Amino acid sequence: MATTSEIITAAYRKIGVAAEDESLSGDSMAAGLDALNRMLAAWKLSGVDTSWTKLSATDTFPLSAEFEEGAIYMLASRLSPDYERPQAFDADDFFRKVQAAYISITASSMPQALKKMPSQYWSNPRARP
Repeated sequence: MATTSEIITAAYRKIGVAAEDESLSGDSMAAGLDALNRMLAAWKLSGVDTSWTKLSATDTFPLSAEFEEGAIYMLASRLSPDYERPQAFDADDFFRKVQAAYISITASSMPQALKKMPSQYWSNPRARP
């Protein structure tokens, strides 16, 4: 699993702020960490409850490996306006996939009275009482 700092560094590389062989400055890491924490906390408003707790740069990224790439692209998308680097990718598709993975469908039932409405009898003459 990746560390939080690896996710942040990869996001900066996606928007061309950091080169492959370059490490981030302390200020850039702090800004990226703040953006990542805010992003993960805000996901709850969109139905993605990751049981988020505030991360530090040395923490292991709290989501499983299949979410790492999406988090990198979404964080890069979030950081790009701050560095006036237009993104050349669509991070929304990744977020839709994250939402789909966290969707929770509860069981529902339909009252019996709604199953035997008069309109059903008119469309199917054999079902008439």
